[in-house]
Amino acid sequence: MRQPVLYLAVAILVVATGVLLIFGGSRDIVGLAPTEFANVAYLSIFALLIGASLALGRHRINARLWHIAVWLAIFLALAAGYRWFNQPPAAFAPSENTRSTAI
Repeated sequence: MRQPVLYLAVAILVVATGVLLIFGGSRDIVGLAPTEFANVAYLSIFALLIGASLALGRHRINARLWHIAVWLAIFLALAAGYRWFNQPPAAFAPSENTRSTAI
């Protein structure tokens, strides 16, 4: 039952790689830049595999909901960590009202 999903994921990967090899120079692919197209293909494969594991699993509905909650928590933790560690450095620019306290 899970094999068709795996075959579909591999087919998406092969087609996306072929399209990138053929049209990935400087032209847009389906209105997207080549890097954006590659990201969409990669994320769609990832979402397909995670969704299939949640939807086609042999667990009860409570276990499926628990797995969905865990994946959402992982995603939110990664997004928060990315946001926290990839902030631009804050530059200090004193204003005219700032006084020097040098002695």
